[in-house]
Amino acid sequence: MRDRLAAYRAALSLAEHDTTLDVAVWFHEGMLRHRLGDADAAVGCFKKVIELAPDDPWAYWELAGLYAAQADTRPAVMVLTALGDRCLERGRWTEANRAFARAAELAPDDTDILASLRRAAEYAGHTRQLATIDDAIRAARKRRSPPPGASEAPGSASPATAVDADASWAPADQADEVEIIADPAPALGDPGMDAAAAPPAPETAPTVPVDSPPPDGPATRQRWGALLGEIIVRKGWVTPEQVKEALSSQQRNGAPLGRILVNMHALTEEQLAMALAVQWNLPFTNLPDRDVDGEAARLVPAYVARRHGFVPVRRTGNRLVVAIADPANVVAIDDIRLVSGLDVDLVIASPVDIARVHAMVYGGQADIEEILRGSVEAETVREAPAEEATVEHLRAMVEDAPIVRAVNQILAQAVLAEASDIHIEPHAHEVKVRFRVDGILQDFMAPPKAAQAALISRIKILANMDIAERRLPQDGHIHLRAHNKDLDLRVSTLPTVLGEKVVLRILDQSRTRLTLPQLGFADELLAAWESLISKPYGLILVTGPTGSGKTTTLYTSLARINTPERNIVSVEDPVEYQIARVNQVQVNPKVGLTFANGLRTILRQDPDVILIGEIRDRETAEIAIQASMTGHLVLSTVHTNDAPSATTRLVDMGVEPFLIASSLIGVLAQRLVRVICSRCKEAYPAPDGVIRPLGLAGSRDAPVQLYRGRGCDACRKTGYRGRLGVFELMTMNDGLRQLVLGGQSADRLREAAHAAGMRTLRQHGIARVLEGSTTVDEMLRVVFVND
Repeated sequence: MRDRLAAYRAALSLAEHDTTLDVAVWFHEGMLRHRLGDADAAVGCFKKVIELAPDDPWAYWELAGLYAAQADTRPAVMVLTALGDRCLERGRWTEANRAFARAAELAPDDTDILASLRRAAEYAGHTRQLATIDDAIRAARKRRSPPPGASEAPGSASPATAVDADASWAPADQADEVEIIADPAPALGDPGMDAAAAPPAPETAPTVPVDSPPPDGPATRQRWGALLGEIIVRKGWVTPEQVKEALSSQQRNGAPLGRILVNMHALTEEQLAMALAVQWNLPFTNLPDRDVDGEAARLVPAYVARRHGFVPVRRTGNRLVVAIADPANVVAIDDIRLVSGLDVDLVIASPVDIARVHAMVYGGQADIEEILRGSVEAETVREAPAEEATVEHLRAMVEDAPIVRAVNQILAQAVLAEASDIHIEPHAHEVKVRFRVDGILQDFMAPPKAAQAALISRIKILANMDIAERRLPQDGHIHLRAHNKDLDLRVSTLPTVLGEKVVLRILDQSRTRLTLPQLGFADELLAAWESLISKPYGLILVTGPTGSGKTTTLYTSLARINTPERNIVSVEDPVEYQIARVNQVQVNPKVGLTFANGLRTILRQDPDVILIGEIRDRETAEIAIQASMTGHLVLSTVHTNDAPSATTRLVDMGVEPFLIASSLIGVLAQRLVRVICSRCKEAYPAPDGVIRPLGLAGSRDAPVQLYRGRGCDACRKTGYRGRLGVFELMTMNDGLRQLVLGGQSADRLREAAHAAGMRTLRQHGIARVLEGSTTVDEMLRVVFVND
């Protein structure tokens, strides 16, 4: 079937997003299978149609007819109510009325369905049948008369009361769950007509005032507490005028009202999810703040969860709690039940939160394999080694939809994992994709070797690089927006004997909005550093190895002093993040724009604060020192192991000691240590083998408590999540200046600075361990410990 569709699409030159042909073919196949008596195959076909076109009513009716013919009619009720709910949301009142009428036939005691039927009838204008529906509701209540505490949930997706009470789930705001009248809904045509009969064409939805009171009648709390527009207006998230504008747009394009408001930037994704929770009388959850059971999540394949936009959260007996963004997705609920064999309880979460949790609990290997499996070029690629592929063949491969989706998913997963770098490495029989998360490289996926040339060529095209050149290193740049973040990717390729290796550095512009306390500055250290960067002139250096966060500290410090009365200019190689009101200069040695040349020009631009990306040579160092001595505040970086060594490093470059003593006002050395994951953090008594070497104080009655992470899905079994700074700040005083003038060693400077109150990297690292921020192993791995 898929091969036929691929051939048809290729023959018609259809765009990837055009699913019209797919819908028609799958629907035709479902009708054929139904006539041949293959009900299971027909069900699969109609579910595929609903997945491709969730607002098209025809497949809902066919699927409901197939389910209604079975002994258990609950699936048919679920399909019909899902159709009715979608029609209600889109203002197609007559279609909603017909769907609920048929569902009420199959479940005559379900007051929720009858109430939805009443609402559809009233808005459709079928007022003559309201009394009949009200009588049916009263009769259903008398027949059911459930004992106290019994659940009235019909179908498969249970309401909020069916979800076991657990403090980890925050119910939707009950004050906003509007008590509404049992909704009037006269049936369209004969309520007893065959469910498989085709529904009428959609009608134009009337504009309903969202601030009008509910219709009169007996009140009932139900699955549809109110229309979405009523809920969000009563919550104060949007105005009635905005909803009316969205309704007008909905009449033109038929899109869901909530999605239109999100696209209008009138409503956030989280607000929409909370409104749906109220509307469906289901709990709302903020997934990143809750602990998701990884074993429960893996009861459903990753590609199924991603396709439908849900994530299983936990299992309780034979029930599976599932967080979903669209509770009306009948196909998703049915698929969950089929693949897990469990009943389903729903909670509502925003699609952004669900995507973030997907990155935590699902690996990418299965998804990439699923994507690449459908590539029509796969067999062709396997027949020829990647290095022998022609440029024309490579271009054909990278334009293939599966390759495009595979690369997009790698980039998206890296962003969700908060990775700083993506490594795509060729091996003999596979391609390794690794992410650097919290400074540590982690294996993420291993696509087949056959996909190597296409994956790398796709990235090179995105970065405007030459895909025909595989013998020389290349550099490129990609700008993208993902998950409401503006990202810049620096791309570098390196030829190896097994093919090209690609490294992408992810530069998240939101990181420039961090504050000094978020970096780890606190108490006396924060006060001392803010005092230094507020000085009108002088040289401040930040030291540490590559990847220790020096640039982030400098950018955050600039943001702290970036006021309209200051002119701030930087010269960097490269400019990693763009900062508002800072004039940033990119070094370009090819045209003669070096750090030294750029600095000379900057000094003629009337700067107050100058940022130099790195002091690499004597010329740059001397210009920086001269600038700091002529009324400018200069911030820069050097590569040394600790703060006192920065002075000897400048001397080694050829700078005179008296210039260093006159200009330098402070040196900050730093490292980044991984933070223990808060979700799996546990305490344990410190062993003697750790206490003595580190000089930790403890007693028999009060042993030293240390902390570690057990490893969970939130931290990808590492026990760590996020990073924090460990600092050593040496503030220059008269004693230290005399030592610099005398050419004293870094060890002598360290002793004097320590005597003057400097807390060393070692001491700050031990403090981080004792406060429970990081582990002993991490501190010893990262912090330069000098006895």
